[in-house]
This record gives sequence, structure tokens and C-alpha cells, in this order.
Amino acid sequence: MSRVLSGIYAHPDDETFSGGGTYAKYAAAGVRCTLYCATDGDAGKTSGVAVSSKAELGALRRKELDAARKILGIGHVDYPGHPDGGLVKENADEIVGEIVRHIRREKPQVVITFGPEGAPNTHPDHRVVSRCATAAFLLAGNETVFIEQLKSGLAAHAPSRLWPHAPPSGRWGSNAARRATTCSHSARRSPTWPRSSRPGASGT
Repeated sequence: MSRVLSGIYAHPDDETFSGGGTYAKYAAAGVRCTLYCATDGDAGKTSGVAVSSKAELGALRRKELDAARKILGIGHVDYPGHPDGGLVKENADEIVGEIVRHIRREKPQVVITFGPEGAPNTHPDHRVVSRCATAAFLLAGNETVFIEQLKSGLAAHAPSRLWPHAPPSGRWGSNAARRATTCSHSARRSPTWPRSSRPGASGT
């Protein structure tokens, strides 16, 4: 069975500072890693980089995410383009549906997202993504919701585990995570895989 790990986040660089080492570790072990990134991060700070517009900043941050995900070994990324800093005003059902579609298409055993408090900085977008990812995790395997996705050829898929990111008591990292962070710090706790899906495991 193909092993898949999906990360659900709000902004480019969320994947790196919250779990870069985790993705690098599992990608190196042959796990296919994917991302859903709700916004382009076009309301973020530029850290001295000269940009002329929000659109230019969003494009730059997507380019940075593309570079980071290649270093970390992450494959496909969904970019729905919701407004940075404005997820609380967006249609939550729409966001949930997008994440359900990602889960049904990519078929991960493990999903990682922010905890309900929006760790590590309680950003409102992080909290929205946490709620939507949790709902999508529970709904993706239900054939009675988002039926249009099933009619388009996707199949219901229920991941085995949902792992929220929370600030750890200690830090650990990897060379790949440090390389990916011209924009990040270190990776956090790794998910425990279902026994039959853990890299290198066999049997049930």
C-alpha cells in the first residue's frame, strides 16, 4: 500500500516551521508527502525584500514554498488562493470541501495540521485551518457528503490519524529542514504511523 502523509496549512512556510523535519524524514523513507496551503501569504511581512504589491508578494511566497517543498521531498501542493489574514470571513464549508477533495485524491494515512489554538502563534488563519482540517478528516470517508466529488470520480477515503502541531518541549531538526528555512526553524514531533503503513513495516 502506498504511504502518504498530507499537511494542511494556512500559509507558505507553515509546513517548514511546523514540520519540515517530519516531511524530510518520511519523504526520505519513501512516503509520498502532499500539502494543502489555503492562502498565498500575500499579507505577510517582507523582511526587507522589495515588493510592489500583494500580488507580487503572494507570487514570491509561492515560489519560496515550491523551493522549500522540493528540499523537503514534498510532492503535490494545492493552492486555492484564499485571502491571507481573512480565512475567518471565508465560507468554511468551501474550505472543508477543498481539504476533503485533497484527502480523497491523495489518500493519506496521516494528516498533519495546526492544533485548535493555532500554534505556535495563535494566528486566526491557523485556527480556521485547524477546524476545517479536523472536519475534513472526519468527513472525507463519508459517502453522503461532497457527493459531487464522488460523481467526478474520486472515492471516499478515511485517513487513519490526524496529528495536530503543537509547540514541543524540545526541538529537533534535520539538514533538509534547515536548508528549507531560509524561512523556518526546526521540525516538530513526528507522527506515529498505523502499523501496516509505517515506513519499513510489514504485516498488520
